[in-house]
Amino acid sequence: MKKLLSLTILTFVLFSCNQTDDTISEPEIEPEVNTLESYLHDANQLYFEEIFQDSSHPNLEEPILNSIEVDKIFKIIEAVYKSRSPQRDTVFDVYQIHKLHCYGLSSIHLRVDTERGEIQNLAANVIPTGESSLDNLLTTYNFDSVAPSRSYPQFPWLTLYSDEAYNMIPLEKEFNDIGSIEIAEFEKGCGNWSPLDITLSRNDNTATITFSLGWGDCPSGCMNRKYWEFEVSSGTAVFTRTY
Repeated sequence: MKKLLSLTILTFVLFSCNQTDDTISEPEIEPEVNTLESYLHDANQLYFEEIFQDSSHPNLEEPILNSIEVDKIFKIIEAVYKSRSPQRDTVFDVYQIHKLHCYGLSSIHLRVDTERGEIQNLAANVIPTGESSLDNLLTTYNFDSVAPSRSYPQFPWLTLYSDEAYNMIPLEKEFNDIGSIEIAEFEKGCGNWSPLDITLSRNDNTATITFSLGWGDCPSGCMNRKYWEFEVSSGTAVFTRTY
């Protein structure tokens, strides 16, 4: 069923441009415990970002995300989470920085032919719908929840949801091949609207993971941003720099 992701809205007080230390205005909320397990979604997002940005990626045409690679990324985050430094406390405990979730890995939007019987069934959450190609996708990838647009069928869009995270690039193509679906698209890419983000660069031996916090008109792109960078090697994380 559709997952409801809890979004924490942080309010930051602007501070002067010449501030250079790690003291940034506290969020005006009561902080929650930021658990390591909550970074599983971040690992999926970071791995898919690698796929999305690399046209020759070995996982490009595979709907199932490579669990081994996702686990490697999670262990990079875990190494920083379990390290000891004031900067580690800043990014995990004070600001609870997570990856900006730019990609819809568990949902897809469909512009549909509302006159088709299988679409009428789908809009009513009747699965199987009676169209074999569509039903095969729905059952194979656990799309078991359907949300019509607010003005459906005048605005002929449906959104499908799954409990699992997938590489939606090949699934988007498969849905687009179904005759009663005019357009299939998943959420891909986003602006700098959130003050919080994580980026990752890695190879077989080392990784650089960077946590960042923006402020100043973030809905329009964040005029300022501060970064905390960690190097991870052999399961050990070391803070390297703030900029």
